[in-house]
Amino acid sequence: MIKKVLLASLLIVSISVSAKEVGNSPDNLSNEDKLYGLSLFWKEASDNFAFFDQVPDLDFDSAYREYIPKVLATETTYEYYRELMKFNALLQDGHTNIYLPKELSSKHVGWPGLSLTEADHQAVVTKVEKELQFEIPLGSTIISVEGVDLETHLKIKIMPYIASSTEHILWNNAVRDMLDGAPNTKVNFTIKTPSGEFKDITLTRNSRHQQTDKVSLKQPSSNGELLEFKWLDNEVAYIALNGFHDEEILQHFNSAYENIKKSKALIIDLRFNGGGNSSIAAEILSHFTNKDLEGAIWKTRKHIAAFKAWGNYSEKYKSYAQDNAWEAGAMESLKAKENSHIVPTYVLIGRHTASAAEDFLIYADKLKHFTTVGEKTYGSTGQPIFFDLPGGGSFRICTKRDTYPDGREFVGYGITPQIIIDRMPEHLRSEKDIVLSSSIKQLKEKI
Repeated sequence: MIKKVLLASLLIVSISVSAKEVGNSPDNLSNEDKLYGLSLFWKEASDNFAFFDQVPDLDFDSAYREYIPKVLATETTYEYYRELMKFNALLQDGHTNIYLPKELSSKHVGWPGLSLTEADHQAVVTKVEKELQFEIPLGSTIISVEGVDLETHLKIKIMPYIASSTEHILWNNAVRDMLDGAPNTKVNFTIKTPSGEFKDITLTRNSRHQQTDKVSLKQPSSNGELLEFKWLDNEVAYIALNGFHDEEILQHFNSAYENIKKSKALIIDLRFNGGGNSSIAAEILSHFTNKDLEGAIWKTRKHIAAFKAWGNYSEKYKSYAQDNAWEAGAMESLKAKENSHIVPTYVLIGRHTASAAEDFLIYADKLKHFTTVGEKTYGSTGQPIFFDLPGGGSFRICTKRDTYPDGREFVGYGITPQIIIDRMPEHLRSEKDIVLSSSIKQLKEKI
C-alpha cells in the first residue's frame, strides 16, 4: 500500500531547505524546485503506476524519503536529473521515464568513436571510426572498463540509471551506453579482438558532435520506410512493418496487398517496429486472419476519495483504502476481412518489437498459420501520462496494464517467440541475418 507521507517529508526537510538556500541558476535549481520535482514524480507514480506488484521488494515511500537528501545535495541540474533517473529506475518499467532537458544531454554526455551492441551479455564493437578500425577491429568485445570487468561495471555504473521492464532490454541499453561520460574525458577499456588478442585502449569522449567516417558490421535493420515489400523468391513474400505511429503505412499496405496475396508463404518482419497506434496494427492484421480476434485486456488504477475513506470501515470499499481498486477494459475485437490471405506466415520479432507491435502479436496469438521467430520482444507497453519538471525536463508514468485476453502477462517479460534464435556475437560478426535466413528455409519446407 502506498502511504501518503508527502506532508511529513516536507516538514522533515524544511530545516535543510532553510539552512542551505540555493537560488535558481542555469546550472543548479533551488532546493524548493528540486524537492517539488522529486515529490511530483513520487506523488504521480504513487497514484497512477500500474506495476507496483512487479517490484515487490520496493518500499516506494521509504525510497522517496531516502532520495530527498540525495536530490538536495546535488550541485548541478544535471546531477539532480541523474538522481531522479535512479529513483525512477527503481520502478523497472520501460514506459515510466525521466527525460533530461535537451541542452543538458548535449552539454554533459559524450562518447568515444565507436558503437556497441549487446549479444549474449557481451559488448560487441559493431561500428568504429575509420581511423580506429585497425586498433579496434570490428567484432571485438569489451571485457573491462577502468579495470573493472564488464558485468560489474554495468551493474554498478550504468544499470542503476536505466528504466527497463525486462532484463534483456536492461542489458541491451546498458551496453549501448556503457562508455558514455563527461565530454572530452578519457575512458580506458580492454578489448578482446576476434583473433583472440587482448588490447588496452584509451579513447576520448569527443565523438558526439564530430562528423567522422565510420566503418560498421552490416546488421539486420529497417530500410527507413514505414513498410517494405519485396519478393524473396517467386513464392515467398516479405513485408517489414517498421512502425504503427503513422497512418500512412495503411496506404502503403493497401497498395501492396494485391501483390502480397499472390504469395504462397509470407514473412512479416516486426523486429524494428517500436509501436505506435494499436488500431493500425489491428487493421493490417485483419487481412491475415479468417476469424475475429481478441486483443489485449487492460486495467488502470481507480481513485474515488469518498470510497477510500469508507474503505477504512467497510469491506465493500476496502480495495480503495488499499490503493488496489482498478477500472478494467479491453481492446476492440479485430474483425477479419472477407478477402483475407491465409498462408504459412513467419513473424520475425526481437528486442525492439515494442508496444503496439506487441499488441499485434497478442491479437495474432491464436492464429495457427502464424509462427513467431527470433528473440523476446521489448516487454513494455501501456498508456503513459506526462508531466513537466523544473529545469525543462519531463517524466512519464505508465498508467495502464495490458495482458493477453486470458490474463497472461507479457509486460515485464517480453513475448517469447515459438522459435527462439538469440543474438550471439558470432551472428554479428558474420554480418548475416540469421533470423530471416532460417525463416526462409523453414517456410520453403511448408509449401
